[in-house]
Amino acid sequence: MRHHRRAWRWVSAAFGALITLPAFADAPKDQYELFDREARTIKDTFTRLEWERRLSSIPLGHSISESRCNAFFAGGRLPTVKELLTILDEEPHQEYESGAVVPKMLDALAFPDAPIGKPYWTSTPADASSMWGVNFSTGEMVKVLAIDTALSRCVR
Repeated sequence: MRHHRRAWRWVSAAFGALITLPAFADAPKDQYELFDREARTIKDTFTRLEWERRLSSIPLGHSISESRCNAFFAGGRLPTVKELLTILDEEPHQEYESGAVVPKMLDALAFPDAPIGKPYWTSTPADASSMWGVNFSTGEMVKVLAIDTALSRCVR
């Protein structure tokens, strides 16, 4: 399933006033509730999950990432691998990041400024010493050692 997101687009009206009109990315029109470009979160109408939209590009350890999610949302947490895969776009787009054009499989309107240098943590164990992560450059699930660092996107 290709995921599409909604965003608000600022347009100029007569006399220089600003109004907002809904702008759609390339996903089903009902995938996400309406949001504006400054919104900190976005709600998926299918899964009923509320996601953090923007995040730090600083990779953190798994337990620190869990704590960060709890502080970001009341009741926030790292997503399961299944939950994180629900925001994966099946068709990548190109973005300029860190001096290079890179493929991203994460909707740029719904999740702007999403770094892809490392996988994103999940709460799903891969084995005794690893957690599953998701690489939003390739769309693949990857094992991440629990003592390593990765990026995180919080959910509730």
